[in-house]
Amino acid sequence: MARGVGSQIAMLAIVTLVLILVTSTLLTLTGLSPQGGDGEPVSFGRLVWLGLMHAIDPGAVGSDAGSWSFLFIMLAVSFGGIFVFSALIGVLTGGFGEILERLRKGRSVVIERDHTVILGWTGKIHALLAELAEANANRPGASVVILAEHDKVAMDDELRSVLGDVPMRVVTRTGSPLVRRDLDLVNLGEARSVIVMSPDGPEADTVVLKTLLAVAKAGDKAGKQPHVVAEIKSDKTLSVARMVVGDAAGLILTPPLVSRVLVQTGRQSGLSVVYTELLSFSGDELYIQAQPQLHGKTFREALFAYEDSALVGVYTAAGERLMPPPFERRFEPGDQVIAVSRDDDTVLVNGRPTAVADAALAPLHPHAAPKPERTLVLGESQLLPLVLRELDAYVAPGSTILVVGEARHLAARLGGDELKHTAVQVRVGDVTDRAVLDGLDVAAFDNILVLAETEGRTQEMTDSRTMITLLHLRDILRRQGKSVPITSEMLDGQNRDLAAVTEADDFIISNTLVSLVVSQVSENRRIAAVLDDLLSPDGHEIYLKPARDYVQPGSDIDFYTVVEAAARRGEIALGYRLAARAHDAEKAYGVVLNPRKSERIRLAAGDRVIVLAEH
Repeated sequence: MARGVGSQIAMLAIVTLVLILVTSTLLTLTGLSPQGGDGEPVSFGRLVWLGLMHAIDPGAVGSDAGSWSFLFIMLAVSFGGIFVFSALIGVLTGGFGEILERLRKGRSVVIERDHTVILGWTGKIHALLAELAEANANRPGASVVILAEHDKVAMDDELRSVLGDVPMRVVTRTGSPLVRRDLDLVNLGEARSVIVMSPDGPEADTVVLKTLLAVAKAGDKAGKQPHVVAEIKSDKTLSVARMVVGDAAGLILTPPLVSRVLVQTGRQSGLSVVYTELLSFSGDELYIQAQPQLHGKTFREALFAYEDSALVGVYTAAGERLMPPPFERRFEPGDQVIAVSRDDDTVLVNGRPTAVADAALAPLHPHAAPKPERTLVLGESQLLPLVLRELDAYVAPGSTILVVGEARHLAARLGGDELKHTAVQVRVGDVTDRAVLDGLDVAAFDNILVLAETEGRTQEMTDSRTMITLLHLRDILRRQGKSVPITSEMLDGQNRDLAAVTEADDFIISNTLVSLVVSQVSENRRIAAVLDDLLSPDGHEIYLKPARDYVQPGSDIDFYTVVEAAARRGEIALGYRLAARAHDAEKAYGVVLNPRKSERIRLAAGDRVIVLAEH
């Protein structure tokens, strides 16, 4: 019975046929066959038919007439039929069971087309799927296929409990992304994009590289290479990955990404909300579109040509990316705008600027010169060297950084970094120990960064340590009546919600941040370079600057006025932050990104303007 269902059914059919032929032959040769209506013995063919009817329907034996020998032989045929058809039911039941089990295990080939394929299963999967669902809300029939070395039922149950009902079909398959036969299950040749998740552990990049090789070979067989997006954790791996998938793939080096956002947010309270809004499909995000109506206009003029969008740059016809271009550069045929907008269909040339009242503008004085800063960095992390280099790129000369961590080799590990603007001090200690924190004089620092200590710890253990450190810091500052901006790195957004119940500090959810960027790049491969420009310390970046540097506090103005004030400084206004709502989570902590430019607003002295500026 170990053979296939088809062969088992064939075997039962042969047994039935042999039984009928043997009994029919026996009845014919022995003369035991009954007589027909014409008084002649029933023919061999008729006996075969009678035998088949008895095998199929045991009740037929009740209508038989003839000698006792004939009746006992037909009864034997009926018993044989009962055995055969009982076995047939068992075979069919087992066959259907195997099919259902195969479906349950996720071993069938998917029928989806123009779908997104996710290879691997990590803690980032939930945030990634939520963003993809939001991104594809306007695409009927959008689907995502996940291939991972997990049980299909377990994956389905987890996704159902975490995501609930999403307007997107999610299909799971069990298998290894490194095995060609398993990759064939997800129909890579018809996929619109392929996302390679980076697993946890020291060999993460090795697994990603092998997966990229497998995807490239599958693409060669299909005759079309899909758009691939992958997480890379080491810059040494990045160049090798480029050789495998080419320059067109979206390869995201995640440690620099997280460290840049962490450092920038640590120096500007509220910036984490801006980045979350910019990277999430549920808010205003980046779009690249051709706008022929702008031909001949300068970039400065184009800033006022949009009511519902904010320009940040230009993709030239030659493929050059300008973030932003010179304000007097004119749009040429083939140029595309890079804009922040609610959706791709809201990037419309519909601006209606009014005359700007000079009385509402602040005097054009230089921004306050940066002063040396004192930064406290708590926790040892693989990101620590990157964080220090990023901090050094932003702070004024003469700044200091105090690093506190458990590792006794920490000082030697950081000693090789040549920082230009900062002096680094190292203190060994447990950042969750209240006595250690009490001895740091935390109120004397300008900024505090709490890093996630992931090495050798689970996600829950890591976030628990971060929350303990954060609670101690809040209590110390509250007792001293001081306020210092605290930016914490966490891995799970639910833990962030718990930590933010009492106070609205800045949080960087590194897993969510990576998921947001991956989802953006999977939908538009050119966004990767744009995001790299925005997060790089070279060139223009996003800042939250005092509103009083742009407009007169309390003036009744529209946002066109703010755009004009920023343009006079060579900057691009993207939004504002209201200090009065800085602790209101329902109002996005006061952050308003890409407001309608005609709406009237009043900015107070403590409010901030969100700008794209060089420094």
